[in-house]
Amino acid sequence: MTIDRTQWLAQRRAGIGGSDVAAILGLSKWRTPLDVYLDKRGELPEQEDSAAMHWGRTLEPIIRQEYANQTGVYVTVPKGILVHPEHSFMLANLDGFTETNRVFEAKTARTAEGWGEPGSDEVPDAYALQVQHYMAVTDCPAADIAVLIGGSDFRIYHIEADKQLQADMIRAEAAFWHRVQNGDPPAPITLADAQRSFGHIKTEGTVHATAEDAAAWHELLAIRARIKADEAREEALKARLMQAIGQRGDTLTFDGQTLATWKLSKPTKRFNRQRFTEAHPALAAQFTDESAPTRRFIIKE
Repeated sequence: MTIDRTQWLAQRRAGIGGSDVAAILGLSKWRTPLDVYLDKRGELPEQEDSAAMHWGRTLEPIIRQEYANQTGVYVTVPKGILVHPEHSFMLANLDGFTETNRVFEAKTARTAEGWGEPGSDEVPDAYALQVQHYMAVTDCPAADIAVLIGGSDFRIYHIEADKQLQADMIRAEAAFWHRVQNGDPPAPITLADAQRSFGHIKTEGTVHATAEDAAAWHELLAIRARIKADEAREEALKARLMQAIGQRGDTLTFDGQTLATWKLSKPTKRFNRQRFTEAHPALAAQFTDESAPTRRFIIKE
């Protein structure tokens, strides 16, 4: 039996899946704890799949078959989403089970960054956490991750169950799910998180900082000063290399290595909004939208 995407999304929001774990723990490159919280609460607009997600799903059966071809081990795909027998908030939407009682996970990757030697357990942290979550749900002793890198490099990795890590994950997931159920959002960890949480609130008045807040402000000023100094140095070094090229050519090399190029670009065309508005004010107004007001965050030095 198959379910449509709307039903699938509803089921995913009923608990925590393996792909949520890294984000919940603050270890994801793509999502934050607040992203997952809002998604589970149904407070995020549904987003279209990225190209990577589309091709990952499209190639999943091919990767599964290649794993079987290379190992001689058959993989079955469970029907529906699996639930932990004791912790009902822990869900597992598996790519498969091997006939040797291993969780099977299929992945695609553009580069080998984060992937170790084939046959090892050296995989990106997010995927290691994902299959540990699946092993906790299913009580499987191990997992195999098959990955197709760059469209032609097929590898298989083996991950053993880590019961202590799984216990720590279960505690963290339980605490997070308690937040979801009680409408208690996690603290923002990115500017986007903070803007999404508080950026549209109209408020006034003075807030007295804690000692920790003041320490964060001092650290921020120090970082800004270092960045400013680095940017000034970067500009000076660029100017030196541009002077080296000057009028003598367009490519700077050293011992056969290209260090920099400075070539004339093609003419570009840009829309001059100011001139258009002056010439056609009514038409410009017709196609001008007003955005909702947002708070502007300013650091005082």
